Amino acid sequence: MEKFKKQLPILTPLFIALVILHSLFVDYSVQFPDSFSSENSESAIQAMKPQVVSENGVLNRISYLESFLVELESRELPVDTEQEETKDNIKRVLVGQKLLLGLSLFYLLLSFSVAVSYVFRVWFHKVLANVFYPISFVFLLPKVFFQLNLMVQNEVFSYFYFVFLVCTYISSILSYRWILKNKELAEGFQALQFSSSLEEEGRSPSSTKTGSIFSPIFHVAIIILIGILIGNLIYIPLFLLQKHYVSEFSYFIFFLLGILSLFYIFNYKKVGGEPSINNWKNFAVSFAYLQFRFLRNSFWAMFSTVVIVLFVTFLFSLLLFNIDLIQNNLGLFGKSTEF
Repeated sequence: MEKFKKQLPILTPLFIALVILHSLFVDYSVQFPDSFSSENSESAIQAMKPQVVSENGVLNRISYLESFLVELESRELPVDTEQEETKDNIKRVLVGQKLLLGLSLFYLLLSFSVAVSYVFRVWFHKVLANVFYPISFVFLLPKVFFQLNLMVQNEVFSYFYFVFLVCTYISSILSYRWILKNKELAEGFQALQFSSSLEEEGRSPSSTKTGSIFSPIFHVAIIILIGILIGNLIYIPLFLLQKHYVSEFSYFIFFLLGILSLFYIFNYKKVGGEPSINNWKNFAVSFAYLQFRFLRNSFWAMFSTVVIVLFVTFLFSLLLFNIDLIQNNLGLFGKSTEF
């Protein structure tokens, strides 16, 4: 039983990864009847029931929309067909599908990171589990109900997929419960935790040198000059690129993000790698740590944004309340118009 408890949290993310891969190619939706009939026959009643249908996944939808957009742009349509509005709508849908694909791929990689961090007992494996498993519960539950409806519609494949989804859902609950109840101290890759704590505390070698009064002015001038060069040589070309070449610019951004991620992974491996294990395992843990840092920074960014928005909203509400109070009770704004 103890061996099963240790192996299940490793296998469960792999099962969920298979479900994610399947959802990239096959998706399900509820199709409602186009019209309602007043007949009371069994066939008419059956036709009026909502049906669960399988459709193309996000990869096939992106491919179809891109090919349709290319075909639409290649045709010469009359002026009064509102072609530009149609293309803009398709582009917005395409952007949404690409964002969904990006989130799905990130979720797929997160399943790998959860399994790797648990195998090597890395100190942040419970944090990844607290993010991964609740999302998995929400992700798997609709798919279970879709397969249940397909079983009612006598779809043969749905029986096998339903059993697999139910087993995956139960194993997710058990794995998450056992991970949280495990009191063993996870001490793997402590060097990464030490470097992370130093970065959070803002520790850096402090300089004790005292410069002249012209040193800050020189630094400001250098910063302004570098800002002008970056704006003219990098920002403006990038702006023109994303304005006129949207698809190429998005691929370029993803390429830069990939290069930056590889840079961080190599640095994490160099700083916090364990000499007792091979390089591939160190790279795998470094990749998991990169996702951990991304999730943590994203959480703090969203939390800070929400706090700032609430604070600014509170200030404006307080200001409007004070203006109404002064205007209604003291009439200062009304008296000012007499002068």
